Amino acid sequence: MTLLIIIVVVLIALVLFLYFYQRRKGVSGIPPYVEAMVALLENDNPVAMKKFKEAVRIDSNLVDAYIRLGDLYRKKGDVERAIQIHQSLTVRPTLNKREEKRVYYALVQDLLETSRHNKAISFLKEILKIDKKDKHAHDLILRLYEDLQNYGDCITLCEKGGFPRCSNERLAFYYASFARQQIDPVSEIDPEKSKETLSLLKKALKIAPNSLPAMYYFAQYYEKKNDLKKAKEYYCKIITHHSNCAFLVIPHLEKVLFELDSFDEIIPLYEEVFNKDPKNGAIGMALANLYEKKNDLKAAKELYQTLMDSDPDNVSPRLQLLKLSVDDTSVEDQLNEIEKVVSRSQYQCVKCNYLSETFEMLCPKCRDIGTYSLHV
Repeated sequence: MTLLIIIVVVLIALVLFLYFYQRRKGVSGIPPYVEAMVALLENDNPVAMKKFKEAVRIDSNLVDAYIRLGDLYRKKGDVERAIQIHQSLTVRPTLNKREEKRVYYALVQDLLETSRHNKAISFLKEILKIDKKDKHAHDLILRLYEDLQNYGDCITLCEKGGFPRCSNERLAFYYASFARQQIDPVSEIDPEKSKETLSLLKKALKIAPNSLPAMYYFAQYYEKKNDLKKAKEYYCKIITHHSNCAFLVIPHLEKVLFELDSFDEIIPLYEEVFNKDPKNGAIGMALANLYEKKNDLKAAKELYQTLMDSDPDNVSPRLQLLKLSVDDTSVEDQLNEIEKVVSRSQYQCVKCNYLSETFEMLCPKCRDIGTYSLHV
């Protein structure tokens, strides 16, 4: 409250000074402009809008008033009117560099409000023409490229000089994701694209040898090419180096090992990983399921109990244990139906706790790479 009073006093003093200073020049738009600023401080947007309109009607050179008026239209929901006001300022030859940047940033906010990402990027590039060191504009372009999945552009911008290079993990993600876009999930890999895909993936692993996206897309690439030994190698690396994301590769790894007639390798691998990370629910459940298939029900029950003790909120091991404890087929069928309802997968970012129905390599909230885990 004290700060607000001080600001109001300063604004009133400014009004008086400008009023008496400009009396010889005729009518001034400054007083309504200051009234608009006071209204903004008091969160009275309708009055602020009215006074800004009055101010620019009296003095069309009040660029700040135009910018703020457009911002108010955007907040009101009339984005097209906001764009019209802000766009009209771009043709003014008298704008200084600071004003130009403010106008372009206002337009960027207008366009993002309506998901016109490509147009917003074009205005951010105009900002960088004005100020090559504007890191905020640079980083926002990179984020928009990520949202658009323009990973080739991400690589170009990230490796361009003038700004600190992004982390190795992020750059590897860009290369791996760019490669992933070359792998058609339905048709065979185009021979021409195959070489480019392989080159991009190798580059990703060279930048960050333990990159989850690079290893995962490498495994998918080799599985698609029917090079199952190579696919197995990368799936196993993910299980070892990114055990928190084991859920991502367990079905693929088991399928590959089955086709390679090497399925007997899976239990020792799961046991090794689970012994190191006994809270890994995905590995634990997969291992217990394999014990069941081997008819080692004692080991399966003990493991389900261990999983229940380590994570009481996880319903899945409790249901599995119940199913092993009943002989009534109808009860087992009911438990299976319950399991279908409660086992719908959700994924959670371990950094910001963002929840999603689908797995993403890049968290859409905190923008970290490979931080999703299975949420139960």
